[in-house]
Amino acid sequence: MTANQFRAALDRLGLSQAAAAALVGADPRTGRRWALDERAVPECVAILLRLLLAKKITVDDIEAVRR
Repeated sequence: MTANQFRAALDRLGLSQAAAAALVGADPRTGRRWALDERAVPECVAILLRLLLAKKITVDDIEAVRR
């Protein structure tokens, strides 16, 4: 997933960069780095975003697993 795709996915999902990072237990700065293409978006994060976009899972599903 490119930085542009990452930002577009977040926009469609209504998530901030910090919220996306928090969903996967990453530092908020990491979300910014993914969005600015300073770091590659990990494949596991890309998969989660694609599942969210396809409505196969919800943010609540992810948060429930993290509890």
